[in-house]
Amino acid sequence: MGAIACFTFDNMGEAAEVGRGELAGPRPAGADPSLVVGYPRVLEMLGKRGVRATFFVEGWNGEHHAEAVREIVARGHELGMHGWAHETWSELAPDVEADVARRATVALERAAGVRPRGFRAPGGARSERTARILRELGYEYDASLGDGMRPSRLAGGLAQVPFVWPGVDGFHYLRDQPASPAAVRDAWLASLERAAARGGLFLLVCHAFISGIDEERLAAFDTVVEAALGDPRVRVLTAGEVAQQIPPACG
Repeated sequence: MGAIACFTFDNMGEAAEVGRGELAGPRPAGADPSLVVGYPRVLEMLGKRGVRATFFVEGWNGEHHAEAVREIVARGHELGMHGWAHETWSELAPDVEADVARRATVALERAAGVRPRGFRAPGGARSERTARILRELGYEYDASLGDGMRPSRLAGGLAQVPFVWPGVDGFHYLRDQPASPAAVRDAWLASLERAAARGGLFLLVCHAFISGIDEERLAAFDTVVEAALGDPRVRVLTAGEVAQQIPPACG
């Protein structure tokens, strides 16, 4: 596979807050900072770099922020599914999980005009049923937590494009004493260099409401993107393109 860098984003708007019962519905137009500030900054930065990223979006946004969902695809990025309203995926009852996955897939397809082919479980952990449910809905890969950073095939042949917690912006910033953007930048650059030197996957999971709305955090992320683009040992791919690189399961 060689060395690959993959840049992904999770969550959109108020979906997670609605899912937790903290909000009854969308904020008034122009009131959500991740949509008004975070997403525009992230999309502008990626556009300037000419980088295609993968955005895992809750299906709830397909109904309440359809224009924002469409813009992801219109700008050339990949759209993935991230539950309906950021449920704790691994704790869903079997019939609920299947219904939520179907409902979210349909809502995102209606909004964007393309059907998502990748999934990341809210909270990172899938259930024992998830792979089968995704396959039945036509998904090609799961980008949830894996065994380290080794892309592989799950039972039934579904591709696995994994992440690890140190590659998540919230792991560093959502603490009582948040790490400095400079420290996060340096940790990510070191991880990128290791992947470039030995081959393998370097993948980040960022959020518009964490990194997108903060100029220093976004600048730290941008530095890492620039480093990946400038390294001849590294290819920058979307999560879906990474999945296509994984050999078929044997047998």
